Amino acid sequence: MISTKQKLATVATTLALGCGLTLGGVPAFAESKEGVNHSSPSVQKQEQIPFTGYVISVDNKYMIVADTPTKEEALLYQNNWWELATQGKILRVPISIDDHYEIGEKLNVFSKMWTFSIPPIAGMPTIERISE
Repeated sequence: MISTKQKLATVATTLALGCGLTLGGVPAFAESKEGVNHSSPSVQKQEQIPFTGYVISVDNKYMIVADTPTKEEALLYQNNWWELATQGKILRVPISIDDHYEIGEKLNVFSKMWTFSIPPIAGMPTIERISE
């Protein structure tokens, strides 16, 4: 049978962990003065992450861009890009219905952030076509 001390220790541990996880996450989601003031120079001059590669897959919501030296090498990974994804050489880029990209097209993708998924997804991307 569980003693009163064991119950108390279990409740205290649960509360400590629960509050720690809950309260510890609040600052990440709370708005700061800098985040609310959209005219702040730090918001306007936010750095963008560059990624250059070849389009190896396109659907109506995303395209997959592979960072390889040549278009031929990128196309070799067209149906099996997991190896490149684990090396950080694949980026998933959201596109709109009006965007039209071709397999093998070389692009520069600049984004405000990437997700921590594999492959990462570009956040708020700016896409430039590179003519070869």
